[in-house]
Amino acid sequence: MSELESAPGAVTTDVRRLGAPQPWKVWGWAARVTLILALIGAWQLYGSAGSNFAIPAFTEVLEAFWEGISSGDFLVAAMGTLVTMALGYGIAVSIAVPMGVWIGSSRFARNVFEPLVHAAYATPVSLFIPIIGIYTGLELSGRVALTALWCVFEIMVSTVSGVRSTPVTLIEMSRAYGAKRSKIYSSIVIPAALPLVVVGLRIGVGRAMRGAVTAELLLSAANLGQVVLFAGSVLDIPRLLAAIVFVMLLGLVLMRIAGVIERRATSHLHL
Repeated sequence: MSELESAPGAVTTDVRRLGAPQPWKVWGWAARVTLILALIGAWQLYGSAGSNFAIPAFTEVLEAFWEGISSGDFLVAAMGTLVTMALGYGIAVSIAVPMGVWIGSSRFARNVFEPLVHAAYATPVSLFIPIIGIYTGLELSGRVALTALWCVFEIMVSTVSGVRSTPVTLIEMSRAYGAKRSKIYSSIVIPAALPLVVVGLRIGVGRAMRGAVTAELLLSAANLGQVVLFAGSVLDIPRLLAAIVFVMLLGLVLMRIAGVIERRATSHLHL
């Protein structure tokens, strides 16, 4: 009897090692492509009826999308939105992660700050727009502040949950062996909290994108928000929908990049 015959799972293992796609992935992609094509087809049929002013045909939106890309309007606006997003996201991370570690590990911080964090997390961010407009202005500083508010509490809550997921037995054992507090944090708490922290950072990317565009729509018209507002004000519906689709695709790309970083950061955990 040959080696492959004696090991029934050997052929399957060899095929997987060669990089052959798994059936569930093939069916998943087929279902995804079919759904997208069906939605585009329904959109084209509905928009081509002639009596649907608010929903133009997909081909008209596609033409407006290409015109926005080729003229550079969408790309220039996207660069400004990404700058606002990056600044707000960076500020949020620099505040949320240290505060989350402190709240998750300190009884004093938990009793004092956690109720405030949960209250702020449950409050619609748009309610802060008048306050932000008064204290930071309506230009870049205000948009950055609003973007930071959109994602800071999401990252902070996720970090707190990650720190609290640290096994208590490991901490007690390290203390029994005389480990210093800094060593406990660097060797036990931070590695244990890393998966949830990275998840919060990934979700924060999406919320930062939403916050940046929301700030450009509601706080001051700029960048992608200005493109959307202007197209709506002149009833250029194809360009309006094209800009919305562009924002969705940009957010999808950013979330994909964040997902890749998350998988690499937690690859040693086999997540």
